[in-house]
Amino acid sequence: MDWPAPVNTLTGAAIGIGSTLLADRLRWRRDRETLDRDTRRQAYAAFMAALSDAYTRLHETAGEPLPPAEARAAAHGVFTSSNLYPLRYELALIAPWDVMAPVNEAFWKVRALRDLVATGTATDAPEFRTHVRDYLTATEAAQAAMREDLGTSWPQGAGREP
Repeated sequence: MDWPAPVNTLTGAAIGIGSTLLADRLRWRRDRETLDRDTRRQAYAAFMAALSDAYTRLHETAGEPLPPAEARAAAHGVFTSSNLYPLRYELALIAPWDVMAPVNEAFWKVRALRDLVATGTATDAPEFRTHVRDYLTATEAAQAAMREDLGTSWPQGAGREP
């Protein structure tokens, strides 16, 4: 009997099946990584949008002369309606710590701004400007970490006006 022909056929079939399985596994892994990255991108965008919305509304609240009780209620209302807590918890489940550390910092900075606005502090107060500067620095760091995680980072300071 001629053994080389069936052995060659079986070897060829094994190589074909093996390469197909390997290609499918690599395609699955690539698709999974793309899905994970897209999920993080959407969660990052939702969090940053909510953070920006809370900041803008807090800034508007601070621009209005309100009695202390109304300022407190308005500032806390802005924060609770912003959806920041659930979005931050979502990020805690899917984002790496390199992203969560600056995200938490930005969250605490906007929360500190909320507490300042709740005291009735106006936008022209020096402490308000200090809090805003701290908030903007923290959000920039969070954005940079998110972009780095997604592979879309740019050099520090690029695109800024002098």
